[in-house]
Amino acid sequence: MALKSESSFKEYLKKLPDDTIIKYYSDVEYSPFPVILIQEYTRRFQQKSKNEIIKDLKYQTRLARKKTQEIGKMAKKHTSVNDVTKQKSQEIIKQAKQKGYSISEKISNKRHKISSKLKNTAKSKIQKTVNAGKNLKTSKKENLELLENLAKLKDAGIITAKEFQEKKKKILSKI
Repeated sequence: MALKSESSFKEYLKKLPDDTIIKYYSDVEYSPFPVILIQEYTRRFQQKSKNEIIKDLKYQTRLARKKTQEIGKMAKKHTSVNDVTKQKSQEIIKQAKQKGYSISEKISNKRHKISSKLKNTAKSKIQKTVNAGKNLKTSKKENLELLENLAKLKDAGIITAKEFQEKKKKILSKI
């Protein structure tokens, strides 16, 4: 589409998705019709007043001036954009490494705490279960039935009299 007039530019902007409008708005100083772009942005997102739009334009102008001054300083120092980009990238990587290290330390500490809690909980639950099993007692009626069954086994010749006497002592000690 040829952007020859303000009206063609307005129509073009209306057809663009929101994310493209936001990108264009952040680079408004490069737009052929900056006021129209700002109007479309505000129509979609914020409905700013003319004073707020002018304020934003002034802010964008200050940012552009600041960028120009930085580029001028770099030119005086004979610093290339790649050097600055490399330096900023190294700073970002350093910060990311530090943050990653601190996060990994926190995760490690939490892992140790959770691990010890799980071990203690598991030990106590196992111990409770073992104690419950030890404390589990059979009733007198069940013990007497067991003695009768042992006597039948002895009479049938399946167990010896000696085995019967040993089992009988154990059962009687529980009663």
